[in-house]
Amino acid sequence: MARRRLVFFASADPAENPGPARNAYHFANVAAQAGLEAEVRLAGDAVKVALPGVIAATPRGDELREKLRLGAEGAFMVSM
Repeated sequence: MARRRLVFFASADPAENPGPARNAYHFANVAAQAGLEAEVRLAGDAVKVALPGVIAATPRGDELREKLRLGAEGAFMVSM
């Protein structure tokens, strides 16, 4: 049986709209917890998520920071 990877893609600027990056990280984490291989791919302005101070100090921003932490722990691959 061929093994496949779920890829979740985001390109929106997280400073203006953290939702797409948050969703990509969320679903990649859910997939990884279910034992599936997953990857978050960030393109365009979404790569700003890696810069300090870009994500606003709001409940949605805090949630995105938590998702970033989970990705950094190696549960799934992140590519830019």
